[in-house]
Amino acid sequence: MFHLASSLYTQYTKREQYNVLILGLDNAGKTTFLEHLKLLYASPDSSKKPKRSKDTASIIKSKRILPTVGQNTTTIKYESSSDSHLNYNNINLKFWDLGGQKSLRNMWSRYFTSCHGIIFIIDSTDTERFQECYETLVNLTHDENWGSANNDYDNMVNVPILMMANKQDLPQAIDLVTLKTGVFIQLVSELEATDSKLLPVSVLENQGLQESLEWLVTRLVYNKPNRAPEYK
Repeated sequence: MFHLASSLYTQYTKREQYNVLILGLDNAGKTTFLEHLKLLYASPDSSKKPKRSKDTASIIKSKRILPTVGQNTTTIKYESSSDSHLNYNNINLKFWDLGGQKSLRNMWSRYFTSCHGIIFIIDSTDTERFQECYETLVNLTHDENWGSANNDYDNMVNVPILMMANKQDLPQAIDLVTLKTGVFIQLVSELEATDSKLLPVSVLENQGLQESLEWLVTRLVYNKPNRAPEYK
């Protein structure tokens, strides 16, 4: 009887876990984004309350964050914000922050069959690399590994993809409308047929991070029939 009760308790208390890739060109803000999430959300095995306030911006600015070579991984216990109408409080998100240098991008596809969603971070101030960013996104969304996971998609990305236009706090940042109608217009048009969103954020200033994550979690849950979560 004890073993049955223990088994039922373990099954009941397991949390859904979704694996999310953080991708983008080098220097877009991927690792800084991951470090900020660690402040905003608790880890699954921690009882500490997350810092849901603007002080996280000053903490992040005081950190020395080095570019990722290889990967960083972090798991957070997701909780909907207090002013949200959603109630997704039994979810873990495991993030893989993968290096964005050109020489490392060919490794991204190794993770596609295991991931449930993608965050692609764009440096909205780096206009000289918009074309490179566009081409990287095209290659990502049409990678043959998506087809191997689900042939019905004909090699098109089959998980939610959240594009974050970062550094919107800077005066030289390109706004969202200009991004959508500029070099990214063809890609945005293509992705309208998939589960995707382009949102403005400032990773350093904690602007739009929780709202963006809320959109992604909603889509991860919606996509469960296609990509079932793990249970931890």
